[in-house]
Amino acid sequence: MKNSKWIIFILILVLGVFLIFNLKNKPKTTEQSLSLNNKNEQTFLIEGFPIDKVPLYKLNNVSSNKIFVNTDPINLSGFGENNFAYYNVVFYSDASQEEFLNYYKNLFESQIVEEFESPDMVKGIIGQYKVSAAHYGSGNTGYLQVHLADYKDESINKYFLDFPDVLEINSSLVEHEKSYGLLNQKGGEIEYTKYFTVVDSGDQNNDGSDDVDEFLLLEEEYKKEHKDKVGYAYDEKTGTMKWNDKEFEVTLAISRDHGRIYLMLRKGLDK
Repeated sequence: MKNSKWIIFILILVLGVFLIFNLKNKPKTTEQSLSLNNKNEQTFLIEGFPIDKVPLYKLNNVSSNKIFVNTDPINLSGFGENNFAYYNVVFYSDASQEEFLNYYKNLFESQIVEEFESPDMVKGIIGQYKVSAAHYGSGNTGYLQVHLADYKDESINKYFLDFPDVLEINSSLVEHEKSYGLLNQKGGEIEYTKYFTVVDSGDQNNDGSDDVDEFLLLEEEYKKEHKDKVGYAYDEKTGTMKWNDKEFEVTLAISRDHGRIYLMLRKGLDK
């Protein structure tokens, strides 16, 4: 009888060791792997994006995350407002278009319904944010815009404290938009952008013609200033100038058609 008890005890002990060993060495579940993958993808979410309030539904891969501040008086946000700031996220989702749009529709505390509603987008309120979510059916790309309540929110300032000073700004340029973001390409990139409108001095001597070609003056000024920089190139047809400034690749587009000057700077995350 005593032998039988010892045999049972030994069997239980062996079974316990076996179970502990297998649990310890059990492969990660799909849920665990997904969590790790999403954590890695958050490398491409800028600090401050309200992921706890506005999740990325069925996230597979983040393509880009940026914050924009726009003060162009002729521009309206997706919510019909002037002077606005918003986070923009482009990401790949494993959800279908219907699943994607329904998820955000149900997440909204209140939905914003417009007169001409788009079948590819839903809009609503989540806490302090106005949010639009779009999925255009083909492919698996989702788009989110998360608008801040105040475009002068002090929390935005941190993104632009280190905006590189690579362009001389004169009185003929008025800044109307700036952005900062992370791009999931080439191993990861940081991007800064700005655009400026060009002030037209007009016909000051009333001779029937414009006195000054501001775009031509800017073109000549920037050519002279940057022609000796590493990587300098200028495409006369498109008005696109490129050069390198320290770790940044700089692109400057002189767009007469838009009446704007566009500036874009990119560098690798590891630089």
